Amino acid sequence: MARAGINKVQVERARAALLARGENPSIDAIRIELGNTGSKSTIHRYLKELEAEENTRLDDEQLLSKALREMVAKMAAKLREEAEEIVSAAEKRHAEREAQWKKERVELESALKESHTNVDKLNRSLTATQASLEESAASLQAEQVRSQRLSQQVEGLEAHLADKDAHLSSLEEKHRHARDALEHFRQASKEQREQDIRRHEQQLQQLQAELRQANQTVIVKQEELTQLNKDNARLLSELGAARKQMVSLEGAVEKLEHQLPPLQKQLSDTEKALSVKTSEGDLLREQLERTEGQYRECVQRQRALEVTLAEAQANLAHCQANLAHYKALAERKKADPSGPAKTGRMEKKSGRKRE
Repeated sequence: MARAGINKVQVERARAALLARGENPSIDAIRIELGNTGSKSTIHRYLKELEAEENTRLDDEQLLSKALREMVAKMAAKLREEAEEIVSAAEKRHAEREAQWKKERVELESALKESHTNVDKLNRSLTATQASLEESAASLQAEQVRSQRLSQQVEGLEAHLADKDAHLSSLEEKHRHARDALEHFRQASKEQREQDIRRHEQQLQQLQAELRQANQTVIVKQEELTQLNKDNARLLSELGAARKQMVSLEGAVEKLEHQLPPLQKQLSDTEKALSVKTSEGDLLREQLERTEGQYRECVQRQRALEVTLAEAQANLAHCQANLAHYKALAERKKADPSGPAKTGRMEKKSGRKRE
């Protein structure tokens, strides 16, 4: 802190020391030489007095002519004025620069506080986002477990469908034996009846071929259902085609059912015409009726399997939708980790409502 009480002699010594070192004896330099003591106005006043004394000494010595002394005095006064202007401008620039530095310091301190505040907010947001991401990961894991459980249920349904297909093959084999017996009986009938029965047999074979194709299509659809993320769209389109084929098969079955009464009538007429034994005709008629009943039972079981398959597909589609939703949520959290945690909770609630 500056001490008070500097005198003219101290200022003169400091000025002489600066001049001896070849430095400019400015107010700031003299103040530094004095150990940062004294006010600038006091130092400036003493400097003026010393300069005036030096000018007075020059006048007293009478070394110069009067015109030269006047010229020197004017130049000295002019130099003092310019020096004072330079010093004033320098002091003004120094004051302005000091004020600017103080202003910048205040702004930097404010910016630093704001940066600390932002860092705290970002840390809290990061913590909340990490908690939301962990919650979403737990939900995704639960949905994956549920998806695996549904996949196992689908596999069980596929195995059940395979058993039904085996049973259907057995029924087809029995039907084939009955048809062979009926073919043996038709060989003894008239030509017109043989043509009708051949046409009926061709239609029945076509129906069985279409039915086997439909069963194979259903099996293929069931296998493709396990590939949830690859062939979902193609599976749905093929399933729709299979359903259309099943509808056409049902129409063909109904058509055959309408054709059966005329054939039975023709069979009765043929029995009467050929005087076939009553016991043999009853046996063939019983075989035909048994075959028709087994075929109807097969169709009913096939429809029941279609309903079961549709329910399993609906459950699987629901599981796929939930799994895709949580995968999208996890990817969104990875892509934007600074997002608010509230969005993740709202999306989770909406996912539960969709369930």
